[in-house]
Amino acid sequence: MKRLLSVFVCAAIFLAALSPAKAGAAYNSLLESLEPYSEIVYLQSLEDGTVIFEKNADVKTASASLTKLVTALVTLNNCDDINTVVTVPDTAINVFAGTNSSTAGLKPGERLSVLDLLYCMLVPSANEAAEILAEYIGNGSTKKFVGKMNELVKSIGCTATHFTNPHGLDEDNHYTTARDMAKIASYTLTCPQSDLMEKITSTVKYTLPATNLSKERVLRTTNYLMNPGFADYYCKYVTGMKTGSTQNAGKCVIAKASCDGYSYLAVVLRGTFYDVDRDGYKENGAFMDAKKILEWTFANIKYETVLPSAQVVAEMPVKLSTKADYVAMVPDTELSTFVPSGVGESSVLVEVDPSTVGKSVDAPVKKGQKLGEAVVYYAGEEIARTDLVAAQDVGRNIFLYFLHIVKRLFSTIVFRIVFSVAVIIITAYAAVGIIYERKRRQRKRGLRVLNLRDIQKK
Repeated sequence: MKRLLSVFVCAAIFLAALSPAKAGAAYNSLLESLEPYSEIVYLQSLEDGTVIFEKNADVKTASASLTKLVTALVTLNNCDDINTVVTVPDTAINVFAGTNSSTAGLKPGERLSVLDLLYCMLVPSANEAAEILAEYIGNGSTKKFVGKMNELVKSIGCTATHFTNPHGLDEDNHYTTARDMAKIASYTLTCPQSDLMEKITSTVKYTLPATNLSKERVLRTTNYLMNPGFADYYCKYVTGMKTGSTQNAGKCVIAKASCDGYSYLAVVLRGTFYDVDRDGYKENGAFMDAKKILEWTFANIKYETVLPSAQVVAEMPVKLSTKADYVAMVPDTELSTFVPSGVGESSVLVEVDPSTVGKSVDAPVKKGQKLGEAVVYYAGEEIARTDLVAAQDVGRNIFLYFLHIVKRLFSTIVFRIVFSVAVIIITAYAAVGIIYERKRRQRKRGLRVLNLRDIQKK
C-alpha cells in the first residue's frame, strides 16, 4: 500500500505541474489527490506559518470540543493557583442531563483541583469539567466566562469565531473556522501557560486522584492519533492536541506533530465515519485525514532554497543616468520555503508581480532599494513571494536631471496656469500698445493735416 501510495503521489505531482494555477495554499492540488474524507482540512508549518494545505479553511462551522482549548486558556489566565480545590456544583452536572455527551463521571459536591479539572476536560473531553471551570472562574456566571472566551479569541486575531458555551455542544451562534482554530492552537503553544497546555494535551493516560466522593480513576485521551492501541489512527509523530465531535461539527481534530526538525499543525473538521478499508467498520474520517496528510507531508515536503539572493530575476529600465540603462533586480534575501523533496531552484518558476513594479526607475538607485516583488510558483501554484531589490548603485547625471526637472516643471498644472496667465497678460499688453501706437499715429497724422491747411491758407 505504501508503494502504491508513493506511485500515486508522484503521478499527482506530475499532473499538478501541468495544471493551471489555483488560489489557496501551496499544494491544494496535491491535497485533492490524497482524497480527504473531511470537508475542511488545514495544515500549516509551526516554524514560519507556511500553509501547506487548505480546504474550506474559512468556512464557518461548529467547533465541538475544540472549544475547550479556549476554555482552558481563559481558566489559566484567570486562576492564580491551579491547585485550588473546587466543589462541583449541581448546575454543572444537571445542564447535561439527557444530552448523552462525554463526561468524566464527576458528581455534585465532589472536590477536585483546577488542574485535575483541566485534565478531565482536555484528556477525555469531559463536558461537565468545562462547565465547572466556567462557573468557578465566572463567579457562578457561565455567560461572564464565555464573554472572556470571545475576548481572548478576538485578541489573538480570530475574525470568524464566536462561542456561546464553554464545552462546545451545538448551539446557535457557536462557530469557528479551521484558520481561526489554527490561530487558537498556535497560541496555546506560545502563551505563558504553553508548557502546561502542551503537557495536558499530549497526555494519553492520566490517573485522577481519589476525591471525597470517588476512588482513583484513569482518564484516557480521545485523541486516538496518539494511542498505539488504535492502529488505523495512530501516528507516531503526533504529540497533541484536541478532538471534538457533534452532529453539526462532525468529527474534528487538531493535531500537533513533529519529525526530523519539522513541526506542523493539522486542523480537520466535518469529518465523517467512512469504511476506508471495507472491512464492515466505519473509521473516523478526521483521524484518517490528519494521519494521512501529516505522514505524507513528513515524507514528501522539505524546506529548500528556491531562490538564491544573487539570482537576477529581471531588469528595470533606468532613467536620468548615462552609466546604466538597466538595473538588475534580485531577491532581498535568499528565499527558502516548503517544497516536495528534491525540488530546488531549477524546479520552480519565478515571475515578477506586474502590479508591484513601475515601467522604469529614476536614478539615483541605491543597492538594496526595493523595486518590486517576485512570485515563486511550483506546479502552477504560488508557494512564496519576496521583495526584489536593486543589485547595484546607479548614479544620476546632473544635466539629464536638470532637463528632467524642467520638463516636469513645464508639465505641471501650476506652470501651465502661470504660463497661460503670463501669455494673456503679454498679449493684452501688446494689444494695448498696438492700439495706443495706432492712436498716436492718427493724432500725429491729424496734426500734419492741420498744419498743411494752415500753410495753404497763408
